[in-house]
Amino acid sequence: MSNAQITNGFHANPKPLNTEKRWILAVIGRDILVPDGGGPSSAVLIDHETADQLKFFCERRLLLGQWQGVDCQVWALSEDARAASDFSAMELRSLLAKSGDEEFTMVCRAVQLLDWQDKHQYCGSCGTQMSSSVTEHAMRCEPCDINNYPRISPCVIVVVTRGDHCLLARQPNWPDGMFSTLAGFIEAGESAEQALHREVYEEVGVEITNIRYVGSQSWPYPGQLMLGFIADAVTEEIVVDGVEISEAHWCRYDDLPHYVPPPTIMSGRLIKHFVDQASAQQ
Repeated sequence: MSNAQITNGFHANPKPLNTEKRWILAVIGRDILVPDGGGPSSAVLIDHETADQLKFFCERRLLLGQWQGVDCQVWALSEDARAASDFSAMELRSLLAKSGDEEFTMVCRAVQLLDWQDKHQYCGSCGTQMSSSVTEHAMRCEPCDINNYPRISPCVIVVVTRGDHCLLARQPNWPDGMFSTLAGFIEAGESAEQALHREVYEEVGVEITNIRYVGSQSWPYPGQLMLGFIADAVTEEIVVDGVEISEAHWCRYDDLPHYVPPPTIMSGRLIKHFVDQASAQQ
């Protein structure tokens, strides 16, 4: 990657530029510590001078990449950092719901890298404690001479449509009134399309066709890659499984439930995509 490619926005370059200044993204557990009033260039980033007071709480540092041509690090802070003045801790899901694309990418990357390191400290082959690679994001086992890379779990997520209606569902543990699209993990040996057919039928008993890819998005719970689709329903009757899905309905594009995900996350993006298409056809 050339320097010209990393002067604007965020780039997940694993090699530091060794810039004199640094941006800091501060993480406490699953929360993000943000400067009150927002940072100079991003609401989630802290300039290195402002972050100096947080260094006493820092338990681990990792390079995320570069933001506007300057090295960007994630700092894993102790719980005591919540008491730091001029900062506020934001819950991860709430922050992602209102973040722009680049902030979303940085936060997802930060949380996933920390979580991956926490859960992959020992080699799965020989049990030796691994060390962090100095040249890339990998945990290295010297006896086995192998590098272990961050685990990413591919998932499919889909809005199923029937004319000017779409199928929205809710899980039993969701807040009252919250509905979203259907989603599930791709199982071993499956294609994304096969996973879609299986998941939709298992969860709501509906058969689908005419699958169209819309886009993808990282999702840090803990390390998913959401592959977003729209599909047409072949059958209409809904039969919820009663386990993963407690309730599902066909919803007209202009009469959606009170609470659906915002378009900053993939489920909300798919719903908006459907609503925009249905509105244009009226």
